[in-house]
Amino acid sequence: MLNAFTVDVEDWFHGIPIPGETRRSAERRLRRGMKVLLRMLEDRSLRGTFFFLGPVALEYPQLLRELVNLGHEIGCHGWSHDLLYAMGPERFRCETLDARVLLEGISGRPVTSYRAAYFSITGQSIWALRELVQLGFRCDSSVFPVRNWRYGIPGFEPRPRLVPTGPGPIFEFPLPVVDYAGRSLPATGGAYFRVYPYCVTRAHMTRLERAGLPTVFYIHPWELDPEHPRIAFEWRPHLTHYWNLSSSRAKLEQLLSDFSFAPLGEVMARELREGGTCGRAGG
Repeated sequence: MLNAFTVDVEDWFHGIPIPGETRRSAERRLRRGMKVLLRMLEDRSLRGTFFFLGPVALEYPQLLRELVNLGHEIGCHGWSHDLLYAMGPERFRCETLDARVLLEGISGRPVTSYRAAYFSITGQSIWALRELVQLGFRCDSSVFPVRNWRYGIPGFEPRPRLVPTGPGPIFEFPLPVVDYAGRSLPATGGAYFRVYPYCVTRAHMTRLERAGLPTVFYIHPWELDPEHPRIAFEWRPHLTHYWNLSSSRAKLEQLLSDFSFAPLGEVMARELREGGTCGRAGG
C-alpha cells in the first residue's frame, strides 16, 4: 500500500510556546535536519509533501525551490503557527492566503494541500474546512481523530475521503489512529514516532494497511537534529518536543525501508480513483 510521507517545515522554535523575542533571536538550524532528511529520501528515490510555514519560505526560498526541483510536493502550513480555534475565520483566511500566495510565488506551482499548526482543526474550528475550499485548497491533513489536550476530533472517520462543506467538498486525510478497546490512539508520526518503540509503529502501520487504510506519516526537520537548543517552557509541550529525539534517525531509516511512501497528492489521487466517499463535516 502507498502511504503519504509529509514534513512540517518549521525550525525548532516555531511550534513551542516561547516569547516572540526568543523566537526572533533563536539559532537558525533548519538546514541541519533537512539535510539528513533529504539524503534519506534521495537514497531511496522517495518524494513527499513539505508543508511550509510562510516565514520559513520567506527565509529559505532557495530550499523551497530545491524541493520542487527534486520532485517534492509543496503544501501550506499557514503563517503564524497559532492555534486555528484561537484566531477565528477572518484572521485564518488572511494568514492562509498570504502564506499560499508566497509559496506559489516562490515555487511557481499551485499549492492545494494544507495542514494546520498543531492539527488544530477541531470541533471548535471545523469552519476552517469551508474556508480552505473557498481559498481553493483541494486537500487538508489537519484532523486527528483522538482526544488530546491541544487538538483532536474524537469519533471523526479515520478513512481519507471527500468531506462536504457549504461551498464544496475537500479531501480530508486524517492523521492515523488505531483502536484499542474502543479508544482511538495515535498510530505514529512526530512525538508518537519517538515515544513508541519502532516495533509498535511497524505493527500499527501494518494493521492499518491490512484494513485498507493508507497512513499519513509526519515528521519535522528538527526531530532529525537532536542537538538543537534545550530551553524551558510549559511542561506538556516540553515533554513531547524533546522526548527521545536521538531515536528519530534510526527509526526513520527503518520506516522508509519497511513501507512505501509518496506525496500526499499522489495518495489522494489514488484514493479518489478507488472511490473516496463523502462523509460528514460541519461549517
